[in-house]
Amino acid sequence: FTREAVDFIDRNRDRPFFLYLAYNAVHSPMQGAERYVERFRHIEDPQRRVFAAMLSNLDDSVGHVMQSLDRNGIGDNTLVFFLSDNGGPTRELTSSNKPFRGEKGSLYEGGIRIPFIASWPGTFPQGTEYHQPVVSLDIYTTALAAAVDEPLPNNIDGVDLLPYLSGDTNEPPHPTLYWRQGNGQKMAIRSGDWKLVKSPGWNQQGGWELFNLKDDPGETTDLTKSTKASDITKFNELLTKFKELNQQMQPL
Repeated sequence: FTREAVDFIDRNRDRPFFLYLAYNAVHSPMQGAERYVERFRHIEDPQRRVFAAMLSNLDDSVGHVMQSLDRNGIGDNTLVFFLSDNGGPTRELTSSNKPFRGEKGSLYEGGIRIPFIASWPGTFPQGTEYHQPVVSLDIYTTALAAAVDEPLPNNIDGVDLLPYLSGDTNEPPHPTLYWRQGNGQKMAIRSGDWKLVKSPGWNQQGGWELFNLKDDPGETTDLTKSTKASDITKFNELLTKFKELNQQMQPL
């Protein structure tokens, strides 16, 4: 993947291009190149050793791609996004989503809160952390805004992150985020620091749970059981908003 990506960049350095590079590491099956496994021979757990080897190989590969941009003199004029597609499947790959609850396939933070890096030297300030929630849908809209000098269409789900990541605005890009998986067994809505989620585990039934992610990022205290008037009001507010958004989607 890295060899082909670098070759693509070398061949297209003189014109605008789009490169989608989807590595399979660190996904199963757990297979590490021998020289990388040897690098982590001090790790006693053999499965964890292979996981570390795969991750290190991925890190080096991303480094080669980034170096190719600089070598071709286009590093400062290339918008790069790096992200995972979901939280780690902890039971399968020895991955950890701590301090968050859940894993791949769930709508708890451990399943949907992932590393997300944006790089555009000279446009985005380097070495800064952005703490407002964004979503992968924003990548398309942001790239389109960067590439064309005209108003964006109104029927795009994502948000142009350029003014947010460059520091031109302090407003949150998404007042509300919405999820619905499969046949509707798993659903969630987030508004500010508040999250309403229904995410039953394997072969389990589950009802709505309410969390304040600022106070409880690990989603350990379900506030639907609270008797506080403010928590009850927030539950009803989020449930109403979820139903409004859900009615805009295809029926289950």
